[in-house]
Amino acid sequence: MRFTHESHGPLVIARPIGLLVFLVLSTSSCAGTPPDPAPASTTDDGRAAVGTRVGEGPLKSAPATGYALRRDTGATFTDGWVLLYNFGDAPITITGVRSMFDGNGLRQLGVLSAGYGRKFAAEQTVDGYPPRKASLGPLTAAEGYVLPAEEGRPRKKGHELLIGIQVTQATGRTARSEVEITYSYKGRTYTDSWVNTIAVCSPASGPSCPQEYGPRSQ
Repeated sequence: MRFTHESHGPLVIARPIGLLVFLVLSTSSCAGTPPDPAPASTTDDGRAAVGTRVGEGPLKSAPATGYALRRDTGATFTDGWVLLYNFGDAPITITGVRSMFDGNGLRQLGVLSAGYGRKFAAEQTVDGYPPRKASLGPLTAAEGYVLPAEEGRPRKKGHELLIGIQVTQATGRTARSEVEITYSYKGRTYTDSWVNTIAVCSPASGPSCPQEYGPRSQ
């Protein structure tokens, strides 16, 4: 299972949170940085282990992760760092996706879903929204998207959320701390949220943007 990213601005840092190993992803425009990861196979027959995924109900996500970047006001991008898995024995229907922001410099534009037809497991950032990349495969609106039942053994590739975000701040820093998802399963409605962070600093030129590590204490 492979991950990829697209970015034309300053250094982008991605790291799992907690005890997971640090993962650093950089832009191709930065000198002295490693090359992009090799493309993943279009097939992935491995199955996800429930113990390595997070979530209170049958819908679960990949462990917490996050990244930081710089963008000018008005810029739009697509975040693809949220993966979903159905560990239940019946289909799950997504009914809502909400980004939880700390600050007033970002707004959610919309959310799409990419299924098993995509090339990569996850694409961290894609410039613009909606994203226009053949590697994402067919896209559908996240609201109403159905994750089929897979006998409690979903594929490792999961289902990717593609969250459109616009930068509204001219200067400063705003972060997304969590993603909240509402879904229906066997006639019941569930709401769950996962730490999955993005820190965005403005303007695009400047020092590295400080990482976000999760919800702030109330």
